[in-house]
Amino acid sequence: MNLYDYIYVDIEKVVSLYSQLTGGVVEIRETHNEKSSVYDNKRNYDFKVFKHDAGGSSQEKEVYKDIIKPHHSLLQELEEELSSSGFLMDLADLPDGKTLKDSHVRKNLKGALCVKCTGRVVIEDYERLKEINQNYPAIVELINRSASESIKKTTEYQKIENEIKTLKSATGKNKAEAKRKIAVLEQEVETILEQARPIKGAPEWILDGMKTWIDAFLPNIINVRVYPSQLDMDEHIFGHLNSSNFIIRDSNAFHFTYGSFPTEELTMIGIITSVPDDGEEKFNPLEEFHMQELNDKKKVEKAYRGVFRGFDGFEAMIRTSRYPRVLVHPILVYRETLPNKELMKKDR
Repeated sequence: MNLYDYIYVDIEKVVSLYSQLTGGVVEIRETHNEKSSVYDNKRNYDFKVFKHDAGGSSQEKEVYKDIIKPHHSLLQELEEELSSSGFLMDLADLPDGKTLKDSHVRKNLKGALCVKCTGRVVIEDYERLKEINQNYPAIVELINRSASESIKKTTEYQKIENEIKTLKSATGKNKAEAKRKIAVLEQEVETILEQARPIKGAPEWILDGMKTWIDAFLPNIINVRVYPSQLDMDEHIFGHLNSSNFIIRDSNAFHFTYGSFPTEELTMIGIITSVPDDGEEKFNPLEEFHMQELNDKKKVEKAYRGVFRGFDGFEAMIRTSRYPRVLVHPILVYRETLPNKELMKKDR
């Protein structure tokens, strides 16, 4: 039996798909476990599934079974139902040599509802990036100050400092020469401290611009990118994770536990939303206005709708949905572990 560490679950999509596939009506039971000493808010789900059982032989009647399912059981059943019903394409089943660039593979992806992909993962949390960005100057100052204080404790630095103190006590005709030497030594000290600064601060306009960009185009966005093969790094399945669907809901706790660059392979199942073609987009919704004469109403409509098309370039930069990638709405993200025979304890 394999074990699953579920990291992300879109419960609403899970219930919707499961109900459509099985005909069962699902009632969600949600419980919260909270600890006050250390912030730890975890959710557990149980599901009551009502399924039609049978009709009476002598008289018409309907009987429904009331089944309680733990969440992991329902999630595994959903994956099995999607696969057996022909709605799930598992990239692990691709023939050798076939990749996301293969035309037949992309045709099947366009005809599938969901895709399953296992591989190395990158998680890009833009709100967390913005928070780090806002604290970046203070963090840089702290690190650089720490490095400077360490330099000040060195023999070389203290020797220069003592020399400066001695020169400052000079009097009479030696005072002018001492003042010149002090200026040279103080410049040397400043150079030593500057060279010891391990991090260079970013200009404020860049930090402000990054915040504006995230607020305008990427608010609350958490991207996940799953790479099925490390031989073709331009091919991956990616999508946006809703922060409310993480099992560990605290962003800092999640990133501390798994990191933004997990070392272990994860699996994602998602509803396919975009399979871009190789080449320019041929669909042009403004083509209806490509005529010589337009009345006033059509001119106004063309102008307003053209504004949206003008932002397509920005959206393309933000969504990064381009060939040969595949964009999905993630339903499940988990780590699957097989039993390790070397760890099994033998009967004594």
